[in-house]
Amino acid sequence: MAKFSFLKVWLCACLGTIPAVALAQQDTTAYELRTVEVFGKPAEVYAAGSRVVQLDSAFLSTYSSGSLAEALQARTPLYFKTYGASGSSTVAFRGTNASQTAVLWNGLHIASPILGQADFSVLPLSGIGDVALQHGAAAATYGSGAIGGAVLLNSPKYNIEGFGGDLKLETGSFGKYFGSGSLGYGSKDFSYALSAYGNLAKNNFTYRDLSRFGTPEVRQEHAQVQQHGLTQDLNWQISPSTELSLHGWYTFSDRELQPAMGSVNTNAMQLDESLRLMAALQHQSQLGQTDVKLAYFNDLLHYTDNSTDSKADVDTYQLQAEQTYTYGERWSLRGGVNLQHFVARNDGYASEQEESRASLFALFRYDPVQPLQLTLNLRQALVENYNPPLTPALGFNWKFLNSNRHQVSLKGNASGSYRVPTLNDRFWAGAGNPDLKPEQGWNYELGLRHVLVQGNTFLLETEATGYYMLIDDWIQWAPNRTGLWRPTNLQKVESKGIELSTTATATLGDLKLRSTAGYTYTSSVQAAVYEGSGSDKGKQLMYVPRHKAILAADANYKNWSLLGNLNYTGLRYTSNSETSHLDDFMLLNLSLSRKLQLGQNTLLLTLRSDNLTNAAYQTMAYRAMPPRGYTFSLRFIIP
Repeated sequence: MAKFSFLKVWLCACLGTIPAVALAQQDTTAYELRTVEVFGKPAEVYAAGSRVVQLDSAFLSTYSSGSLAEALQARTPLYFKTYGASGSSTVAFRGTNASQTAVLWNGLHIASPILGQADFSVLPLSGIGDVALQHGAAAATYGSGAIGGAVLLNSPKYNIEGFGGDLKLETGSFGKYFGSGSLGYGSKDFSYALSAYGNLAKNNFTYRDLSRFGTPEVRQEHAQVQQHGLTQDLNWQISPSTELSLHGWYTFSDRELQPAMGSVNTNAMQLDESLRLMAALQHQSQLGQTDVKLAYFNDLLHYTDNSTDSKADVDTYQLQAEQTYTYGERWSLRGGVNLQHFVARNDGYASEQEESRASLFALFRYDPVQPLQLTLNLRQALVENYNPPLTPALGFNWKFLNSNRHQVSLKGNASGSYRVPTLNDRFWAGAGNPDLKPEQGWNYELGLRHVLVQGNTFLLETEATGYYMLIDDWIQWAPNRTGLWRPTNLQKVESKGIELSTTATATLGDLKLRSTAGYTYTSSVQAAVYEGSGSDKGKQLMYVPRHKAILAADANYKNWSLLGNLNYTGLRYTSNSETSHLDDFMLLNLSLSRKLQLGQNTLLLTLRSDNLTNAAYQTMAYRAMPPRGYTFSLRFIIP
């Protein structure tokens, strides 16, 4: 009860103080505001030389009933470790692990400080606007954890005039039911939107039990998932120079954790509940653009089974202030500070734990001539009991060929990264290791990008990137001499690979076609082992596929739309000694939609099939995944 009282006080402070500051800055008559030039997509402005990918908005709309894990798995060559249909799902970039991936919402970290990673199965697409991915080390831009890459989530932008709404109902195989709705209002200077969703999936599919003789077909039990949540977004243009935004995001997930094949059902259950609140102020002046963000996050995780009842409850407070000064079309400088404070209550800790972190950063973009873009980013983190190094990133894009039809660019990037050990790593009673060192890494990449334009009817974009990454003091939980599992700075990991992608867009009268193909080759091996025998040196890390590929195609003809996703995942080892493995697999998903105009309103009918070829596959050993399934949805859109 005390927590929610404090929360009300915090909300009043946010809603009361920030507008007062904004109103005090409304007087802009004394000077003429400098025009801010936009260099490109926000995620790319200070990321020259890095591979940045944005998910297509039409795809996100079609698959809005799914989780972020399902969307990224279908449309990107990233590999997700999913513990069955109802278990957690985590992502890894470039041969790293889940805790080496940063996840940000509206520019602030949302990964759990106790686990150091985000569970993408409880992050819904409903209520999310943009989804972008930055591959490779990005710690200079985003801070601790961005070793392998970063997932960037943003709230939707509402540009409606008057009232608008959206209602979606979906039903599907294996006891799946989904509903979502949103309502919004917009005017010239003000917009507000509220969205909510609910999801029930019984996951009562049949599968072949590989742990039993003859692999008999059995029905999955104890895998039901119930989820609901809401988002609300308010944007108020207080004056021509000042904008205030308030964002709220609440998610709730109660799920039965399906047992592995051949194991006893212990009635494991997990409840995940998250509340994220943010107030953001943006102000334009002669000194450029000022952005201030104040946030409160609460994350609750409650796990139970026949013999365990464990609860973790974490409060996170964040303040980020930054100033961006842009001069014409040549250069832009952004400097700022990020402050974080964690309060963690965990049944696995001897007592409540608190920790404060801070970081200072400077991001510089300079275009000396039109074909050349340079970025230099620096970040210095300050963490209690640690001394993280200064983290730099230097990148370039050089468009050395630019004709009417062809554009060819060379790009490159060198960047450092680090990750502070999680609270569990340090404070778990009887096993935590307070002497852990932060993980540190370097990422180098070089790429080539080609764009072919043929009038207004054909566009072809092709990109090839090679990278090399070295991560030292890799933290891993392993048994010590007495058999006790403890985290240690166990090894140095070397990761290298190739990323290829091509996107083609064509318009033939009323027919619009778009296709995307992507392939990654990843070699991620132990370069050195600091404890133990070192017999696994030079071998591929477990659950890192060397080969991953996707092929996605969209076709739109008048009021019809067809979407297809073909996803290939190569062999993965289930041990660092390469003695056991999971076979490769391929998944095919198809979706057919029909749009009907009802006056000014739109009715969208969609029939979708996931795993159309009925492939039997696993992303984690002995965790059953659903066979072929179907869903049908109705979506009614106002205005």
